[in-house]
Amino acid sequence: MSNIFSACRPLREKLCLALRGLIISSLLAVPCLPSQDCAFAALVAKGSAQLQDTYNPKPDPEDIILPMPNGLSMVFKLVAVPVGGTLSSMPASLGVASAGEGRELYDSNYVAPLSAAFSWQDLPENWLASVPKDKRSKYRYYLIAKYEVSQLQWKAVMDPSCDVTKITSKDACPVSSISWYDALQYTEKYTDWLLKEHPDALPSSASNTAVTGFLRLPTEAEWEYAALGGQNDVKPGKQQDFFTMDESLTLDDYAVYYKEGTSHNASEAQPIGSKRPNPLGLYDTAGNIAEMTMDPFRFSMAGALLGSAGGFVRKGGSFQTAREEVMPGRREEAAPFQKKGVLKARDLGFRPVISCVNIPDIAILKEIEKEHLEDVPQILPGQVDEGTLQQELQKLIDKAGSEQSKANLRALQSQFHQKSRLEAEARTATLASKLQNCIMYLKAVEHYQFRLSVSTMQKNSQENMLKNQPQNKEKWQGLIQKSNLAITNFNHYIDNAVSLYISDLGDIVQGTTDKDRQKALASLKNTYSSSQTSYNKEMMRILALVQKDTADLAKGKKLRAATVKQALSQAGKQGKKK
Repeated sequence: MSNIFSACRPLREKLCLALRGLIISSLLAVPCLPSQDCAFAALVAKGSAQLQDTYNPKPDPEDIILPMPNGLSMVFKLVAVPVGGTLSSMPASLGVASAGEGRELYDSNYVAPLSAAFSWQDLPENWLASVPKDKRSKYRYYLIAKYEVSQLQWKAVMDPSCDVTKITSKDACPVSSISWYDALQYTEKYTDWLLKEHPDALPSSASNTAVTGFLRLPTEAEWEYAALGGQNDVKPGKQQDFFTMDESLTLDDYAVYYKEGTSHNASEAQPIGSKRPNPLGLYDTAGNIAEMTMDPFRFSMAGALLGSAGGFVRKGGSFQTAREEVMPGRREEAAPFQKKGVLKARDLGFRPVISCVNIPDIAILKEIEKEHLEDVPQILPGQVDEGTLQQELQKLIDKAGSEQSKANLRALQSQFHQKSRLEAEARTATLASKLQNCIMYLKAVEHYQFRLSVSTMQKNSQENMLKNQPQNKEKWQGLIQKSNLAITNFNHYIDNAVSLYISDLGDIVQGTTDKDRQKALASLKNTYSSSQTSYNKEMMRILALVQKDTADLAKGKKLRAATVKQALSQAGKQGKKK
């Protein structure tokens, strides 16, 4: 039982249960008011709120409801991202179409990769009600809170003395005047409570049920995609200044914001769900209070996010901001700290998402590798003809109309040449390292072969001693048993080292060009011939074997363990004669 719930006295717990029953009865008895604004006015006039007003004032059949301390709930909506594979992502077009003067570096349209950690197999069947069965495998999923976190939801998790029997209309308003770090702590505490009190409430990985989902702040892309209506909008993932609205409605029906020229603006945040929902069923993604994201702020330039990571990104605008600032693509940078201390703004809150880790088990890595190999063209390093590319660049230089254009293209040509040279050097160094590993495998085989021969000689000697000293039978039998174990182990080590050698050398030949292999082999030769030490001579002798085996594999010949052992023994004998 959580600290929060255990803090309530037994009598209080009974009152909570009784109150919930009365609330449900009253909800069924009271007819819906024709105007949402009138409903809120009545709520304020009463100075109190029903418990459901604080967490789900507008129930929907497709709501995903998680329990909370003190009998509350938090409601989520399923967000489906149209990507089928674990490694796939959707290029989401975010920001605003026309940033406006002075906002170009903040709000300009840019493309961000968007995906999600859950597959449809990870989610309970009833959570997938909004997704057609024949399309489930074509999406990845995350969940986002239907409403901004309310003040009572905040207290239920963060305040052990929370008393849900005494609530007011303020408890139905979104929590604000909290820091970014406070919001992170809230997601931690709530996740921990769920895992302790309701371990089956959070989704888990289908491939590894020990891996659980968890709450966190949304990324900017997750927030904006959902705020624009997600998969339920007519243009999912496409840039829009606002989600597709009902033709008979205006922005005022969806957003609480500051309207110039009128005296009817809200002086504070309104209760959650006081306006209409977006196409995904989310409330207050435009206005009311601005919302925190997990991402640091970067400038938006040339279709991408650039520059250093600054403060966190604040989205959605608030009751204090104008029409332009409640657009989902609007991007504001908020400083976690100011001179006076941590930032706690009266118009800033949050709504969490539920996500999971990308790699719940090793099997997922194999799936990712398969997807990657299927989706990405297999171009081996060195297959792109640098000379041809240089020639094409030279043609562009020759055709350039101005000296400035020619100078720019020459600079590009020089940069490309330097980049190609550095990449080639890196490939050679990496390949030389892999070939050196193969040399060390053979060196290990020689070492174990020597120890095997010593153990075999010891065993033969011990068997002779057993014949000559039958009175010491137990002693010699014990030593023979140890020698047999050593012989078995050394044979095993030899077989393993040879197997690794054949496997790694085969991967090298299959994944590289002959040109790159020759460069790497030449690099190793230069290294070992730099000084005539006994070690370098040994390495040169084994390198010759590696070079021969590499050439045979490149010709399609099969490399066998027995052949490797025999060639290594012969090379060793010849080395000793020299």
